[in-house]
Amino acid sequence: MEAYVCVKNFGKIETARVNISNFTIFVGNNNSGKTQLMELIYAIVKQLSALTPNLEIPRIDGIDAFRIGEKEIQDLNGWANSYLCSNINKIIEQTFNASIPIEEVSLEWGKADWQYDIYFLTDRTVEYLLGKGLLTPEALTELLLDKGHYGVMVVKKQAGKAQEQEMGSRFSKGIPIEVAKNIEIGRVLGKILGGKSPGSSNVLFLPASRMGLMQLYKHYFGNPEQGKSAAVQDQKLKGITKPVEDFLYFLLKYSYTERMAKNHRELLEFIFNHLIDGTIREKGDATVYTPREQQKEIPIFVASSMVNEVVPMTKALTDADEIDFIFYDEVETSMHPLKQVEMVKLLNRLNNNGIKLLVSTHSDTMATKINNLLLLSRGGIELEAAKSLLGKNGIAVEKEDFLISEDIHVYQFLNEDRGKSIVKELEFQKTPCIGYDFRLFNDSTMHLFEEAKVAMGIQDEA
Repeated sequence: MEAYVCVKNFGKIETARVNISNFTIFVGNNNSGKTQLMELIYAIVKQLSALTPNLEIPRIDGIDAFRIGEKEIQDLNGWANSYLCSNINKIIEQTFNASIPIEEVSLEWGKADWQYDIYFLTDRTVEYLLGKGLLTPEALTELLLDKGHYGVMVVKKQAGKAQEQEMGSRFSKGIPIEVAKNIEIGRVLGKILGGKSPGSSNVLFLPASRMGLMQLYKHYFGNPEQGKSAAVQDQKLKGITKPVEDFLYFLLKYSYTERMAKNHRELLEFIFNHLIDGTIREKGDATVYTPREQQKEIPIFVASSMVNEVVPMTKALTDADEIDFIFYDEVETSMHPLKQVEMVKLLNRLNNNGIKLLVSTHSDTMATKINNLLLLSRGGIELEAAKSLLGKNGIAVEKEDFLISEDIHVYQFLNEDRGKSIVKELEFQKTPCIGYDFRLFNDSTMHLFEEAKVAMGIQDEA
């Protein structure tokens, strides 16, 4: 289901309507509001995904089960907007440690094409599910191992598609069904926005200047043995935004997990082989880097800035908490243009593996590569033919580099003379075959071209 965050007169931004459903890209000038809008969207996702809406939803056949259909999802949209209207200034203050003016903020959801049936596995619900064939005796045996709790089964239905079934939370039998119901409604809200209730630990913000934060994050939290008081610590953290603070906490609590590393083995190998030309591993409390064809490990803080910039991504792919929504600010930081090209491939591979993305870039190289890979993947050209033609010019491309989903949205931020920014969604154009019209980058390229002509004494014909 499509989900949008809409703002009006927020800081520098006049209006914006941003899709956050799958893969979103911000491009634009410095000081055009990209980071500020990204941080606000992050805060909205985190805040709303942790709530437990109190909504009336229909009960299924008189048992301990409830249905969230199209009407209920639209009601949930209205509830979320009402919450934002009442709390947005507080959210902004907590996010930015400052009061930033905003006239309006809202969520806009597309047509609800899914229906959620939520079954609380009490005795009468289990009997009902067994009778309907929705629960097998084998599954029931496992569910009944813990007598002090009841579980939740969620059945997700869509017309024309096979239904999806998953086991959800487990609640103590002392928690009333009505309370558990509100928690599960909150989880549906989190699924729509991309967070996971409560706390949205699956959402990660990667700020710009990652190298500096990587080196200094422990300093921000202090050490009680060195006399760092809670009051001093709280004052220190007020000097950064909440998304950056969350990133620092992520680094502090990061826990390497072999299971996650195996799940993301191909992504990690791509990073090692195509981006950093070496390997990264955790050694005790330290992160170490081994350059390709060398045996000696070096502490990450003496590796190149580019390696340091990529380390948070390797941590995200190996952390105990599974992260499947990444906000990636200034994604090209410290990267040579050839490495930026590889980073675009990584972004596509991340998204193909089910990780939602909201990224920002200033780089015309990245914008052009995003464009080219989309044109190649949507242009109907046969893969092997494309690989052969590109290979003649030393350009490597694999099937995994093409974006599977067509749910990608690109927004260009343009500064205006009156101090405001215009945020415009760019349309992907197959005919003529230009993809996205990045006017901002096209203008800078033409200026350089005209400057070079003058420097070389080339004059246009009259």
